[in-house]
Amino acid sequence: MNKKEWFIDWFNSYYYHLLYKNRNDKEAKDFILNLVNFLNLSFESSALDLGCGKGRHSFELKKHFKSVTGLDLSKNSIDEAKKHNLEGLLFTQQDMRFFNLDYKFNVIFNLFTSFGYFKETNDNLKILLNCHQHLNKNGIVLIDFFNAHKVAKNLVKQEIKNIDSIEFNIKREIDDNKIIKTIAFNDKNKNFYFQEKVQLLTLENFKSLLNKTNFKLIKTFGSYQLTEFNINQSDRLILLAEKK
Repeated sequence: MNKKEWFIDWFNSYYYHLLYKNRNDKEAKDFILNLVNFLNLSFESSALDLGCGKGRHSFELKKHFKSVTGLDLSKNSIDEAKKHNLEGLLFTQQDMRFFNLDYKFNVIFNLFTSFGYFKETNDNLKILLNCHQHLNKNGIVLIDFFNAHKVAKNLVKQEIKNIDSIEFNIKREIDDNKIIKTIAFNDKNKNFYFQEKVQLLTLENFKSLLNKTNFKLIKTFGSYQLTEFNINQSDRLILLAEKK
């Protein structure tokens, strides 16, 4: 693994969780409920939360599935998730490109833009090939990504967020077909600097990736309420694909 990859230190940082601590838990809960109702899978099904962070989606999924595994690269996030000891809920620290588990799933969830982090587009293929390998026959992968077209068109280039007496200065730009978010701040008289780099993947990009990894795209949504995807209006690009 290239140690210079931006997400290794940032996702494992206290400040990452501080910056995003006000994520809408009700929105996440409602999203999971909408997905479960649409998929209509039995409680006996097994699910993988790929890129689970501290497990906020995993805990919701466990209400609907007998067996849930949460997987994330961040040791700190996985350690935090493991503090919640629930039967049938397992957390593991692995890279989503190379994860290796001894069992397969009925459905894999990749939520809250946990995709397109890498320098090489071929890494996206590695993720999907790994998902394909870890799915049962006719298994499903669901990817929740941002609508790249709308994000690029309405890019917020600069903002300041004050959280727990820390002023986060955030700048965004588009370079090399990636959204690059630069996050600079000072805490306890020490300056910090992080970046997030996420590929601007469109619906056509995802169609190509899914086709190359032997998945069939069966549905797209444009919001957590599962409305139809509209390239100009939708905030999200949510893709549902079936293993061929």
